Amino acid sequence: METPSIAAAAFDRPGVRVRTLAVLRWIAIGGQFTTLIVVGLYLGYPLPWPSLIAAVAASAVLNVGLVTLYGRSARLQGPDLALHLGFDLVQAGVMLFLTGGLANPFAILLIMPVTIAATLLPARAMLPLGALAAFVLTMLWFWSKPLPWHGPAPAFPEIYRIGVAISLALAIGFLAIYLWLVSAEARDRARALVATEAALTREARMSALGSLAAAAAHELGGPLGTITLIAHSLTEALGDDPDFGDDIRLLGSEAARSRAILVRIARRAEAEDPFALLGLDVLLHEVANNAKPARVPVRVIADGSLPQVRRSPELLHGLANLVANAVRHAGSVVELRAQATASEVSIAVVDDGPGFPAELLPLFGEPDLGPSRSGSGGTGLGIFIATTLIERTGGKLTFSNRRDGGAQVDVRWQRTHIEATE
Repeated sequence: METPSIAAAAFDRPGVRVRTLAVLRWIAIGGQFTTLIVVGLYLGYPLPWPSLIAAVAASAVLNVGLVTLYGRSARLQGPDLALHLGFDLVQAGVMLFLTGGLANPFAILLIMPVTIAATLLPARAMLPLGALAAFVLTMLWFWSKPLPWHGPAPAFPEIYRIGVAISLALAIGFLAIYLWLVSAEARDRARALVATEAALTREARMSALGSLAAAAAHELGGPLGTITLIAHSLTEALGDDPDFGDDIRLLGSEAARSRAILVRIARRAEAEDPFALLGLDVLLHEVANNAKPARVPVRVIADGSLPQVRRSPELLHGLANLVANAVRHAGSVVELRAQATASEVSIAVVDDGPGFPAELLPLFGEPDLGPSRSGSGGTGLGIFIATTLIERTGGKLTFSNRRDGGAQVDVRWQRTHIEATE
């Protein structure tokens, strides 16, 4: 299984498959060639054929080289991908330079390489590509061949050409920023969900190991009991034998030792997962006792009407993340306050620390606040994981600061969502 760190790196630099980039470029080449045929041959507009064919051919040659030099499953990332998209931008600029510049209605196609880059490249690679797009727009504004036309080409006012350049620049900038923000948010969420799934998988594996250990102890108990009985009988019959007595007594002691090991394994497995259903107050005490880091005490304050719940990895790990966050920032104590009504069950995780930064309260639950935004060096990933896990159990979280100081996280469920029945 891919580790979370490797998966996170893949989200940070998603790149694109060479085959996908090649297909997109073939589509662009086909569109350019078809446009030249329709405009130049069918509509009869005069075109600089040798230069235009050379520009299209250069793109085709690069694409053939791309497919030839790279494997079908290879990916382009970072600077390599930026160079290819930069070539596409320059090639489109050359085509426009030869056919009227910004007066050509196909000038809108300059948007395509930049918007593709915005979904695939980090910001540091986007900036040079944006600067290249601005340079191409500037060159086309000042220099380009006349628009192909029957007779004298129409003279467009300078203000019109300026308006076209500005509109294209704004469109490129807006779409690039918008797509980059949306794709970055999607990658952050996907990265956080990978971490969430990894936590659940780890929890499930631990539970499976405990169940396997308990089953193994139970299954081995029968044969080991038989061995113990036979060893006891042999000790009574041959215990004083000078040749075999010591070996028989050793066999009996080792059988007893093995039985003791199995008993300890079974007890440990039962302690790790004693019941499928248990009272919510019991589960809260388990979370409190296992709180890491254990720098301050965690108290459980619960009324007597709490329901039975399923001891699920989502509930355990989600509450444990909230408690761990509270313990890290608490001054002297963390409290788990639980209560229930006929229709609702609620848990409040309360600490006496400095509280949440007020400006971040609306943002808690996002996948990546980042150290600069969180103010504490954290990324917000733990809270996002807790939010995601608890929402899977039907719970809703609310983050707030207490009037007398400290932070509070309220978790609420509809009783029918969390209460477990036999």
